[in-house]
This record gives sequence, C-alpha cells and structure tokens, in this order.
Amino acid sequence: MDRNSSKPAETGNPQVYALEVTRGWLEQVGGRRRIPSALEALLEATQTAVARGEPPPEKDSLTLTELWRLSKDDFRQHAVTPLRGREVERWWAAREEHLRQVCADCECQWMPHLVVRIGGGRGLPSQFTIELRPFALPESEPGEDLVDTGPGVLRYRIDPIKPALWLRLLVGSRPFPINSWRGYVLLGSIVLNFIVIGAIVYELYVSWSHPRTITTAELATVALAAVVSYGLWVLTRPVRQLHTHRVTLAGASFIAFSELYGQLRTMREPGGKFAGRVFSVVRHWGTCPICAADVDVASGGAAFPDRLVGRCHDAPLEHVFSFDPVRLVGEPLRRH
Repeated sequence: MDRNSSKPAETGNPQVYALEVTRGWLEQVGGRRRIPSALEALLEATQTAVARGEPPPEKDSLTLTELWRLSKDDFRQHAVTPLRGREVERWWAAREEHLRQVCADCECQWMPHLVVRIGGGRGLPSQFTIELRPFALPESEPGEDLVDTGPGVLRYRIDPIKPALWLRLLVGSRPFPINSWRGYVLLGSIVLNFIVIGAIVYELYVSWSHPRTITTAELATVALAAVVSYGLWVLTRPVRQLHTHRVTLAGASFIAFSELYGQLRTMREPGGKFAGRVFSVVRHWGTCPICAADVDVASGGAAFPDRLVGRCHDAPLEHVFSFDPVRLVGEPLRRH
C-alpha cells in the first residue's frame, strides 16, 4: 500500500515540527499547482516565524500569488489573477481530514489550521494565516463516544491514489467539484457510453430486421456486440452508483496498475450546498483491531448484500467490519 512520506526528524519545538509535517504533506498531495504552492510559501514563512518565537505572519492574496509566480521561475511581467479566498478555503477544507490523519501518524502535538479573512469590496485582498491549535481527534456527536473508542472498533483513513491513465487524461488526477467542467466531462463520458451502447443495439436491430441467412460470422458479430455493450455498462457502474452510494469500488478500470485497491468518493465540502460535492479517487483503509493486518473496503457479497464492508487481509471472511464513509469508523460484523 502507499504509505505517507517518511516521518521528518522531530525538533525540540512541537509547533515547528507540526508545520514541517504539514509542508511535507502539502508537497505530496498538492504538487506544484497554484494553491498548494502558495500555501507552502505561507507555511514556510510561518515555520520561520514560530522558530524565532514570533506570532504566525499574515499574508494577503496578492503576495501569495506573486510568490507562486516566482516559484515557477516566471519573471515575465504579465497579469496574474490573485488567489480567491473562498477557493483556497474550500481547497484546504476538502483535505483537512487527510492532514489530521498524517499529523496523528507523526504524533504531532499541534494541528495547523488555515484562517482566511475574505477581502471586501474595492479590490481589498483576502488575508491568510496559519493558526496552530492543540491536536485533538475530531469531535463526535452525543452518544457516539462508545462507538468510536470501544474495543474492536476500526477507524478508517483516507489516502489519495493515482487514477487510471484515461481518467488522468480526461479530468486530471486531483479532486474536483462535481459542479465544474471536469465534473461535466466525467458525466458526459458516461452519457457517451450509453450512446455507444444504443448505437450498437440499433445497428443490430436494423441488420436483423430483414430475413437473412444466419452464419457463424453473424453470430460472432452478435456475441462481440453483447460483450462490448456489457463491458461499457460495467465500466460506468461505479460512477452511476455515486449518486446514491457516495462511495463506490473503483475497480481496475479507474485506478492505475500500481494500485491494488481504490474507491470513488463524492464528499460534501464543509459548509457547501448539494452541488458542492467533490469527486476524488481514494483508498479507505485501516488497521485491523484484532490481528493488526491491513483492512480494505470491499463488496459485502452475499453475506452483506448492497453494502461496502472492511475486510482484513489476513482473515477476509472472519474479520469483517462495517464501513461508515462519513464518520470513518467500522464495527465488527461477525462476533463469536
């Protein structure tokens, strides 16, 4: 499985250590795109200030945009659209749970949080700063404490994985809102598959609507058309089911050959509306509380129909757990 990058050497200042872990995580998940590159510059300035005993600095959208432009070695004088506060805020919020998991793995005592003050009218830029808060597990609803911390309960984690080549070429490899041009392209590819299936069925109907001699070639054509139609129907199933299931098994057609497990996920952005769901290709996994082996999400099969479950690698038939994609916890489904 894809593990996170190696744990950085812990310094004597736990706040500096948390910022260093966050910078490594940001470089891993964001690459050199504009928003993560700008946030990395903000984290670097914050780490320098905290190491000196100074408060975290505040930088505006114009400054961060310029730092991103310079990081690309682009010294030409041309207009660059400043970062938008709401866009940066949504980008961070969609990945904050993954950052929390990374900080927990690295035993951080502090958790960096992005604070955005949206700029007002008359061209006032948005202000960004990193606030350090004591690390804590996410708060649970009343009555959930026993479920989240009880014996035998599995806690799932989310790691981004590499999508299949065709999916990367079509919509890229980063999460994106469903209500965006990438989302429309993805849904359009599903509609295109339906059109191809319809064209195949129509062509067969026209060719067989007249009396003709049935030959081996004709039967082979029908068999090939059935195989192609079924293959296209199966290919679209994970995306078709996202509307009702929110998390579906990606299968080999949606993930790279280097990945063994993966799921398609449509997650609602914090504070977002119905159209604000984000599509991503991820892997939900955990550590089995019974035998300490890896647990991956799989089909429930005949024993647990119409649901996804967590199956242990060492005992996939016995160590089976429920899968809650919102709270990211699972309870044992088979008790002895």
